[in-house]
Amino acid sequence: MGNVVDNTFEKNEELRKVNLTLFKARFDEEIQIDPDEDKKYRMERAENGEPVLYIIGAAGGADLRLNSTYNPSYEAERWAEKQELEHRRTTIALMGFSTGVFLKALMKKLRPDTVFFVTEPIESLFAFVCAYVDMTPFLSEGRINFAITEKQKNHLADDMIHDVATFRPETKGIITPFYSTNEKFEKLCEEIAIMMDSTTNYQKDRGRNALRCRMYSWNHMRNAYLLGDLRDRIPSDIPVIIVSAGPSLAKNVEVLRKVKGHAFILCTDRALLVLEKYGIVPDACISLDAEKSPDYMRVKVAENIPVICSYQLNIGSQKLFNDRRIFYHALAYERSLIGEKVVAQNGLDQGGNVAGGAFTVCEFLGIKTVIFIGQDLAFLDGKHHADGKNDGVPQLDVKEIKGIDGGTVKSNDMWIGFRNFFERQIAMHPEMRVIDATEGGAYIEGTEIMTLEEVSEKVCTGNYDLRKIFDDLPIAETDEEYLETVKREEKWIEDLDMIAGNSEELALLSKQLLRISKYQDITDPKHKKKLNKMDALRSEIYGTLINTLMEEFWIEDLYSIPDYTFMVRNNEEAASVFESALKFFEHFPEDCRSLKKELQEAIDIGKADWEKEKAENA
Repeated sequence: MGNVVDNTFEKNEELRKVNLTLFKARFDEEIQIDPDEDKKYRMERAENGEPVLYIIGAAGGADLRLNSTYNPSYEAERWAEKQELEHRRTTIALMGFSTGVFLKALMKKLRPDTVFFVTEPIESLFAFVCAYVDMTPFLSEGRINFAITEKQKNHLADDMIHDVATFRPETKGIITPFYSTNEKFEKLCEEIAIMMDSTTNYQKDRGRNALRCRMYSWNHMRNAYLLGDLRDRIPSDIPVIIVSAGPSLAKNVEVLRKVKGHAFILCTDRALLVLEKYGIVPDACISLDAEKSPDYMRVKVAENIPVICSYQLNIGSQKLFNDRRIFYHALAYERSLIGEKVVAQNGLDQGGNVAGGAFTVCEFLGIKTVIFIGQDLAFLDGKHHADGKNDGVPQLDVKEIKGIDGGTVKSNDMWIGFRNFFERQIAMHPEMRVIDATEGGAYIEGTEIMTLEEVSEKVCTGNYDLRKIFDDLPIAETDEEYLETVKREEKWIEDLDMIAGNSEELALLSKQLLRISKYQDITDPKHKKKLNKMDALRSEIYGTLINTLMEEFWIEDLYSIPDYTFMVRNNEEAASVFESALKFFEHFPEDCRSLKKELQEAIDIGKADWEKEKAENA
């Protein structure tokens, strides 16, 4: 802590140097010190000797105090006690660091696996505090993440989304006392809420079907390709036009004829129907949806082009593009089954739509110029897609947002979520030039606004032979590699039997420990043997990749999954833990048996198709 002089603290530049060095080592970011910081901030001493932070002149001409002048730690702990949270792992977005006293109080009150994403709106204020407060307790904690610099703030939503997608915690936005919210923080909380809602609904309604599609792809990689093999073939300077199916697409779709051969035209699945109407053949299409009908892609303009697709592409669409599938969005499961040639992209944020997937493909391929067309994210004269079909009409409240022309357009929460995704990605990738040539729809911050005609004249000026890009791509798997994949899947089937057996034992133990939590003392050493047995059974389950796969795709209620760390420090905590564990493990064996059945069926179908292919090629 800084040196105390009367009622003020002297700066400790040695302390600041240590703090900023630690920050740089942890986050690879340098905090900038404002040379005029003493005109903007001051630090005084509270009655108990702790630092009290002020922003000079920020309260209507008076100085704004950011913590208590009596006993900052005591007041912060009283505040922390009022924060109501569930008895499960939680991720917190905290607005405002102050002197760290409020964060420290939350760390003391909440579970030790609580994760914090702390944003300080004023970088120079944080730099000032570093001269007075030892940051080691915060910077040495891996579960505390800071967003202080502009770059960190641009990555904050993406980092939180990755955490939420990976660990499925409860989430909460908290504003530190004496701070006020701002547009960025509110937008962050909104994005996380939308993401959690969509993830929960996806798991319940679509997760299992997505896994069925993945299981089909695992057993049909012999005549497919991998996106990683395309990366070294695609010209580094080629612009990519992502063609989406928004209602403005009809305005400028014919201009695509001019850019053919001068850009890579990547068409989203639903927009193919519009290109079919105009007889325009794209260079490739993209699809990632397990639910979307293959009829959107059953068109002449797509008969001889590849589909860049997720492993969970609809099975009918996989069959339609059988030997023209180029896979991306591999997860740890594909890497385990297929091998190191697969680039795993765990936690990949694709924005929840196929155009977002196309954007992540461009990032993966190292594309430097991306052009949007048909990316309305809004209604146009009541229409939601350019093909005029009613499929996919969003059943959500209409909201007015900023339009590309400076006025307002009618949108909804789903499309706003898509817009937020693009804005996050653009902010995170300043090396990419992103042009919006939709000529209508929502404004996407960070894009250049141009017409497609202007793009054709000023941007798409090179010449490219795009057919050569796809010639002689290596196949994803040989016959021998396919058989190795099958062996690994069969080992997963054995693991499912073990998990089902362990779960039955865990259900019984949960029932016993729940009774102990209600009527005895769970902290009594005589119950340690049961707790250890429970840990051993769970560790065996968690040591398998198939369990992670089940949590990601097969278990329909994400929030029924118990935390990996059981917090049983007292009876109240323990009762909540074992009650949820009992409900989960009673049902889990049936989940194991149903997945085992479908995985075996996928293997059998793959083998039958392989035998058929061999007979046809004999």
